[in-house]
Amino acid sequence: MRLDTTRTSGKARSHRGLALLIATGAGLGSLLLGTVPAHANATTKHVAADGMSVQFKTSDSSKDVRGDITFTVNADGNWRIDADATNPRPAGRNVHWVCDLSWDAADVRHSTGTKWVPRKSTRSLTAAAYDPFIQADFATIAARGTADCDIVIG
Repeated sequence: MRLDTTRTSGKARSHRGLALLIATGAGLGSLLLGTVPAHANATTKHVAADGMSVQFKTSDSSKDVRGDITFTVNADGNWRIDADATNPRPAGRNVHWVCDLSWDAADVRHSTGTKWVPRKSTRSLTAAAYDPFIQADFATIAARGTADCDIVIG
């Protein structure tokens, strides 16, 4: 026989245990959600007059670090990210940008390298390369493509 010195009924103990489990789950959930990129604001899309390039522009913020980004894709398959990050916090942060380009049933992801942004300063981040998928499907990207760009801290 088990001795119970808590002076509580089995029902009260199970409610207390359930409350503890819920609180622990909520704490772990918020910890995990803290590591995902922020969701970007609405992205504007501009197709050049000659139809040879598409620019996606947006701004984003995460953990008080904010910035603007222009993601450009060209008909020849070259892409470029021009972005900045402003860190108003008293401590420096590692920052990079990630852009997901989607069209029809396809998508590609491109990003900048990680850059240290010292306290209370702004840094520029750029990246550029060639992507054969962009070149192959450029007409579709110009017509129906979307981009979601996020600033990522860490």
